[in-house]
Amino acid sequence: MDPTSHLRLSLGFVAMAINMLFGTDRGRKNLLSPGAIEILYTSYFSPVCMGDIAGMLGITPSSATDLVNYLEREGFVCRVQDPDNRRVIRVVPAEKGELWLLETEEKIYGFLESCLSRLPENERYLFADFCSRFTGVEDEMTFITELTGLKKERGVGKIPLVTYEEGRLLRLEEVVDRRYQRDPFPFSPKEIPVMFETRVPETVDGIQDEITVAGYDIMQRGLRDAGHLPVDDLVKQTQPGDKGLEIGPGPGYYGLEWVKNSDGTTLTGLEISPAMIRLATENAVLYDLNERVRYQEGNALMMPFEDNQFSLAFSNGSLHEWEDAGAVFSEIHRVLQAGGRVMVTDLRRDLSPEIFAFMQGSCKSEEIRKGFETSVCAAYKKEELEEILSKIPFSSTQMIAHPYGLVVLARK
Repeated sequence: MDPTSHLRLSLGFVAMAINMLFGTDRGRKNLLSPGAIEILYTSYFSPVCMGDIAGMLGITPSSATDLVNYLEREGFVCRVQDPDNRRVIRVVPAEKGELWLLETEEKIYGFLESCLSRLPENERYLFADFCSRFTGVEDEMTFITELTGLKKERGVGKIPLVTYEEGRLLRLEEVVDRRYQRDPFPFSPKEIPVMFETRVPETVDGIQDEITVAGYDIMQRGLRDAGHLPVDDLVKQTQPGDKGLEIGPGPGYYGLEWVKNSDGTTLTGLEISPAMIRLATENAVLYDLNERVRYQEGNALMMPFEDNQFSLAFSNGSLHEWEDAGAVFSEIHRVLQAGGRVMVTDLRRDLSPEIFAFMQGSCKSEEIRKGFETSVCAAYKKEELEEILSKIPFSSTQMIAHPYGLVVLARK
């Protein structure tokens, strides 16, 4: 059997098996429709705004309201006011909804583990990696991105299979055999185009005006609440009692979440914008961490710190604004103690068009959307950063490229 037909058969079986485990093969006997299941899953991982459900499902607002009313009436979800904006109503799962989801996932995980048990351990990892590359899905964000694109396009075009011969409509297996028997791979490898080939530096002065600072604070708070700040990864690089340096903390959520989730750590945030420092200081008070956190105004090109001051240096989302990335990494190396660690995360300039569109669409205001585009234009590609880091005397460096960004790990 040719590879495409093989995939169609095996993935078709997986799709049918998962649907059976969801109960969607039971017709009217099933309590939850596919749309209701999507609402329940989405609300479980992140409270969903009532006004976003229609667009999420591609249905009318009245149909979306009917679905939520049904779920609420059956005890699966409830409506709550957004704590930050009482005019916004969000849908969250009730205990019955959470129980249904967990019981369903028990069956799905059991099915997947049973199938994986047929493979030796090394092939399990290979299979998982191949599936990720095949679908483009590596984590929650890429899952949402690929699903959004699929909903818009309903596929990426059609393969011509409807064929008449002497007035007879050929059967599927006849057409498929003719298409794939001569060439099992009648297509070219898909190349992801580079969004912005040439890097265009962004402002080197940070965000200074109060209105933009307030908008950026809302965006960063939303990323924090949705779990999109890479705090867990930073905590894994942390040792108890670390003296941390954050370059470009902005409103401070990333570093504050790190301090909150680590033992005995202290944080110094180096920020070029006085407006951001005022906001970050206020946020530190709200976190009740102002005794472990301080913010220092300054330029990362010439850090106002003595040598060997910190055991961990990190930054999230500010690398593309550094006027001279090589000079900043040199300064990081200077102020780190021996054995000190570095973790810098940022956007990448060669985002796929689908991920770029998804991330930009998540920005709430036109000003933030424009700022996101200029930030991507100013970001680096993996090979560019590797060239920069090769000139810094770290004892070890590692560059990780994710679908939506880059991670620099280094040690002095």
